[in-house]
Amino acid sequence: MRAIQGLLNVVLGILTAVLGTVVGLLATVVWILGAVLCATILLIPLGLPVIRLGSRLFGAARQLMHIPRRTFPT
Repeated sequence: MRAIQGLLNVVLGILTAVLGTVVGLLATVVWILGAVLCATILLIPLGLPVIRLGSRLFGAARQLMHIPRRTFPT
């Protein structure tokens, strides 16, 4: 039973890492789209929320891939 549970944990870990990578790539595309919208002066009100959405997607990707946040010594 432990072997099956361990195997299941490994498979789920791999699947969440792959899903996190896909979400990270999507976040990159969304963030670049927001930057392009902000580059045109008239579309800044549309670009800023899109960049904010991309940042949230980066956070979701980090959680899916289990990457700890960097902490700098003070």
